Amino acid sequence: MKERYLHDVRALLGCTSGERKRLISRLDRAVAAYLEDVPEAGETELYANFGTPADCAARLSAECAPDAVAAAKRGREKRQRVLTGVLAALLAIMVGITAYLWSNGGLVIIQTGRGFLKDTPQNKVTYNYDD
Repeated sequence: MKERYLHDVRALLGCTSGERKRLISRLDRAVAAYLEDVPEAGETELYANFGTPADCAARLSAECAPDAVAAAKRGREKRQRVLTGVLAALLAIMVGITAYLWSNGGLVIIQTGRGFLKDTPQNKVTYNYDD
C-alpha cells in the first residue's frame, strides 16, 4: 500500500529528478513513521492523513522552484516529441515492408543452420510462400 502510494505521488510530481528523489524520500519517511504509529491504517486512513496522491503531489510540487518545474516540463515534452517521432518512423517502416511484401505476392522465409547431429544436413534451406 505504501509503495503504491509513493509510486502514484512520484508519477504526478512535476519537478526535476533530483527534487523528486528528495521529496519522495521525505514523504517515504513520513509515511513509514505514520504506519509505524498506526500499523492497522489502510488506504482510507493514509489518504485522510496525507491526501490523495494528486493532492500530495500538488503540495510537494509547490515546494519546487518554478524554474525547475518548467525545466522538467520542457524535458518531458522533448522526450515525448522524440518518442512520437521514433514511433512514427517505425510505423512508416512497417507500412513500407508490408507494402513491399504485398506487391511481391507474399513472404519468403529462408532459414539456414548448422546440423548438430550426424544425420542432420549441414545447411537446411526452407522456403515458405504465402499465397
